Amino acid sequence: MLSFAGMTPDEIDDRFARLETLIRTESAETRRYMDVVAEGMQFQIQVIAEGHDALRADVGELKAGQERLEAGFARLEVRQDALEYRQERVEMRLEGVETRLEGVETRLERVEAGQAELADGQRALVTEVRLLAARRPA
Repeated sequence: MLSFAGMTPDEIDDRFARLETLIRTESAETRRYMDVVAEGMQFQIQVIAEGHDALRADVGELKAGQERLEAGFARLEVRQDALEYRQERVEMRLEGVETRLEGVETRLERVEAGQAELADGQRALVTEVRLLAARRPA
């Protein structure tokens, strides 16, 4: 508490002058401190802003990468569909080939049976020719 009792006007003026000097000194120190704090905050805000810019760029790159992956998956799905279609056609053709092969095998069995009959007939004919030749006068 300030008490001015028993003081002369010069003493009061002197006291106010010292108080004013003290206030100005502390005000200047406070201003310097606040300038340092503000500069530090400004630097921190700049670092945060740069971090946000970097994050935005990274997110942009991630989105572009995801879009490329999705496009690649779409192309792979189209290729897979095409391969499945081709596989179905090959399987259908294979079934046709197997059916024809069964027919060929059946015909081959008939041909082999016919060949066996011909061979039997040929043997019988040869035997008959030999018998006739044996009966024929020389």
